[in-house]
Order: sequence, then structure tokens, then C-alpha cells
Amino acid sequence: MRLIVIEDHRKINDLLARFARQDGHEVLQAFSAEEGLALLAVNPVDAIITDLMLPDLQGEALIAKIRAGSDVYIMVISAKIDVRDRIDVLSLGADDYLTKPFSIDEVMVKLKNLEKRIVTREPVIRSFVGGALKIIPFRREVRLDGEIVDLTAYEYDVLWQLARHPKRIFTRDEILAACSGESEAFDRVVDAHVKNIRKKLNDSANEPRFIRTHYGVGYQFAGDSDD
Repeated sequence: MRLIVIEDHRKINDLLARFARQDGHEVLQAFSAEEGLALLAVNPVDAIITDLMLPDLQGEALIAKIRAGSDVYIMVISAKIDVRDRIDVLSLGADDYLTKPFSIDEVMVKLKNLEKRIVTREPVIRSFVGGALKIIPFRREVRLDGEIVDLTAYEYDVLWQLARHPKRIFTRDEILAACSGESEAFDRVVDAHVKNIRKKLNDSANEPRFIRTHYGVGYQFAGDSDD
């Protein structure tokens, strides 16, 4: 199992990493929230262990950023012992909460149990067509052959809505409702956005790699997932 430890206290970070590696886990270490997010952006992981009191970004904000685009398992280890703090963190989407001082054995048992029952979660990076197209949801970033694609916010929303449900055919009204919250808008707006997305992805309507048109119905994502 691969995990990221985000903890600015080096001794605690090293302790968690050392024991996790001894248990056969692959561990990436970060000493700030931004460093953790940078690692997360390019490394698919199964779990994150994080402190709440980080130097550059509070753990609560970090959890919210992660949850905006990923369902990765999050274990919080914090010196905050107030019940309200724990409830707030769990309500943001953390999966577990331990208080400092903590038992390293308990952390390792929790990771072992997680490894046994890990289920498919929303990947941090979605990869399609042999890595040609990559979508990083929590950064709202799209890469084609390694290069960042400059999509507008709405174009990204349309592409992500299709890509995360590759077998489903969406009508224009469904795309409008999902991406803008408005079903009364002119549905041909979707056609214009799809045309722009195709141009930026070097895609073809006749021989689609990424977006397939179902005439009289709507659109479907055509690229095979690498996950």
C-alpha cells in the first residue's frame, strides 16, 4: 500500500514512515500541506496520514482540498483533543482521528486493516488511453501527453463529467444541469464547449479518442481508463 505522511515534526514523520516501511508499505514524506498536495498530484496513493497543525495550511483546509477531488483514506493524528475538533474534522471527510501522544502499533494495525478491506476509491489522478490523457480532479488540471491543457472552468466541468462516467451517454440537458446547475440554458452551448474541448485535445468527432457524439442524444466519453 502506498501512503503519504504529512507532518512537520520530523521525528514523528520519520517514526511513522519507518514503521510503515517495515510493514511493507511504500511511504512518501511531506513536511507541509503544500508539499503533501504536490506529492498527491503526481502519486496515486491509498492513504494519507496528516497532522492538523501544519505551518502553511491548517489540516482542516488541507482535508477540504483533498476531498474536493479524491476519496483517498485520510487518517488524522493531532494534538487537538477537544471532541468538537474531532467531529469537525470527521465531518470534513477524514476517515479516522487519533490524538497525540499516539500508539505507533495502533496506527500500523489500522493501516493493515485498511489494506485488507481497501475498496475502489476516486483516484487522485485519472489516466486514459495509455496515459495520453490525465485528469487531476483536486487541482482541476488536465494533461495531454504530459502538457497542461488550458481549459476554461466550464470546459473542464464538461470533460470531467463525461470522463468519470465513461459508459454513460449524457444528454445536453443533463450536462447543463450537472455542470452549471441550469437546465434551462440553451443546450447548443454544450455543443460549443465540446467543440472547444475537442480542439484543445486534438480530438476528432469522426474518429474520437475522448468524446463520442451520439447524434440526436448527446455525448459519451470514449477513452479507455487506465485504472
